[in-house]
Amino acid sequence: MISIMRQTLLKIIKVCVPIAVYILIWQLLSMLVGSRLLLLPSPTDTLRAMKEIVVSETGWRSIGMTVLRILCGYFSGCAVGVALAVLTSHFHVLDWLLKPMRSLIKTTPITSFALILLVSVVSGVVPVIVAMIVVIPMIWQTTEEAIGNRSEQLAEMAKIYLTPWKKLRYVSLPQILPTFFASASTALGFAWKAVITAEILALPKLGIGRQMQFHKIHIETPELFAWTLLVIILSVLLEHAFGFLLKKAGQRYD
Repeated sequence: MISIMRQTLLKIIKVCVPIAVYILIWQLLSMLVGSRLLLLPSPTDTLRAMKEIVVSETGWRSIGMTVLRILCGYFSGCAVGVALAVLTSHFHVLDWLLKPMRSLIKTTPITSFALILLVSVVSGVVPVIVAMIVVIPMIWQTTEEAIGNRSEQLAEMAKIYLTPWKKLRYVSLPQILPTFFASASTALGFAWKAVITAEILALPKLGIGRQMQFHKIHIETPELFAWTLLVIILSVLLEHAFGFLLKKAGQRYD
């Protein structure tokens, strides 16, 4: 019991001490800058601005819309990525035809996708599509590699002793899912960045990116820092929650 408490305390210290050091450095830098909030607001000014955002209806609605766009784009991208991985791993002609497109998507900047989509797509939908485009090649490539790296010996034995469903459940999925889960966790962070960037460019009616652009135009630096800090906090919370769910899901196939 004591050892568990000690380990928990050590984990808390490892997380809290670096954060405290960063805040201290931030405070010292803001003091060196002085009262010029346009350059670097203090942690106190930023927290005050964050409090105003959190208690406002516009703030909550903006956060909610951004999270909704992230989840829609992310899960759509995962579904399409897995489907493409299954198809290209079984049909080599498709893999040959689509691989250049995957490379093209991976190398094209997010801003280019957002600006191109703005020509013909409603601004509120642009961040969803951009997130989906960013997630697809990540899930596609890693899942395809995981499918290709399956044990052939296990697959041959499964054909003899197991039904197709049991083969998928007990042989294929345990080999594929660890790689998929790792890729899915990484892709969620990229989806966050893609949606915020697209919102800054597309300026939908509600969204964190729109609020950041608004405060940037009006040179309201404490509010801009507050929104940035909120994005970091929400991203960490969502990634940890999603990681917990993935861990629980993975235990079913151990």
